[in-house]
Amino acid sequence: MGSSAKQGGLDPASRAAKLKIVSGNAMGALEESIQKAIAYRAYEIYQTKGRSHGHDIQDWFEAEHELLKPADVQITESAGVVSLRARVSGFQPGDVQIGVSPRRVVIWGEAGRAHMLGEIELPRTVDSTKASATLNDGVLDFRADTQTPRAR
Repeated sequence: MGSSAKQGGLDPASRAAKLKIVSGNAMGALEESIQKAIAYRAYEIYQTKGRSHGHDIQDWFEAEHELLKPADVQITESAGVVSLRARVSGFQPGDVQIGVSPRRVVIWGEAGRAHMLGEIELPRTVDSTKASATLNDGVLDFRADTQTPRAR
């Protein structure tokens, strides 16, 4: 029969799930939920260390380090588009949120007790209203049109 690229009559691109992208005020809400997850994990670390006071900053950085998982990320640019591909294994489309600001993409994954945070600086300013992202078999694909500089 056919190639392994087609399973059940669908090609891989058609199985990719479109992800919701947030920007502006919604980006603030996403960052707030990330901060809450870091604070919760820092508190868990504090408890496991016998509730020893005076290490709050160290506990925070440890929690942040555990959550910040630099994924295997590749960024490309071509013809007014910035594309990003990242491996986010173990997360389903409903577990992943994408935040976009003009020069940064935030990838936040939350599945039960598993968390993943990636903050990626972009090489060009992008238009968040012209951004899209999909997740297929643990691979996140993001693309956004670059903003053209305004004439002065």
